[in-house]
Amino acid sequence: MDKKYKVLGISSVVFKVLSWASLAIGIVAAIIIFIGGGTPDAPRATGFIGILLGVIYFFIFLVASEVITLLLEIHSKVEKGA
Repeated sequence: MDKKYKVLGISSVVFKVLSWASLAIGIVAAIIIFIGGGTPDAPRATGFIGILLGVIYFFIFLVASEVITLLLEIHSKVEKGA
């Protein structure tokens, strides 16, 4: 990987970590809401929203990581072929 694209490689790893962290936080938040039984401010249905948002953010961050990795691979193959 080129030195000038080092930040993209690092950002790919950061997005991958963020994807797993958002999934874990969404699941933990949902479990806390389910165990707590919910309150008028946060009914149990809010737990499903936490899981749903965790999964959505997981896929968004994971796709961003994979797109960056794909672009870096394309760039390296173009440089080798040129």
